[in-house]
Amino acid sequence: MEKRIESEDLNFEKNSSDNMINDFDLIQSCDVSGFVKEEARAILLYKSKVTEEDVVLDINCGIGELTAEFSNLAKEVIAIDKSPISMDLTKENLKQNGSKENVKLIENDAKNMLEYLDNFDIAILRCDEEELIEELLEKIHKNINSKGRIFIISNLLNIQYTAIEALDKLGYNPQITNISISRGLLLNKGIKMESLNPTAIISVKKR
Repeated sequence: MEKRIESEDLNFEKNSSDNMINDFDLIQSCDVSGFVKEEARAILLYKSKVTEEDVVLDINCGIGELTAEFSNLAKEVIAIDKSPISMDLTKENLKQNGSKENVKLIENDAKNMLEYLDNFDIAILRCDEEELIEELLEKIHKNINSKGRIFIISNLLNIQYTAIEALDKLGYNPQITNISISRGLLLNKGIKMESLNPTAIISVKKR
């Protein structure tokens, strides 16, 4: 049985800010590994060409940082994650940083839910289980609309390789953008640049 948290249960107000969400404003937990950093989110939003008419699918949404960003721009965002902790964090981050009643949270396994979701415009996939990548991408390819855009985000080389191979089998010519971010840390003797984990964004348009 599907466990769904509908948007009316979120009870949050529209964020009036048009700016990117600051990483420090996101509620995090050591129980949910990693999140897409602000600079990488900015590139993803730009590459997605998201509009207020788009339906966005955020698969394995984690703490909901992408759900919140896209909720401020898209017509609807559907966020899926099988982790109750992720759902709670996404809900809290939407309250602080999200937009309006245009978000649906689904607590379930993405492999199951992709059977029932179709005609979406943008699909964002995060998956660290190599054996699932091909199956998930096949389901996304089948159900996304004719002008849809697919994005895979990962900092793991084996996941990137598997995703590219799976997209190639489906007839796509994927574009790969590798993002390396360094941030300045103020020290007594000056500023030290600290490198964050590089992130790859693999993107394709429906064929």
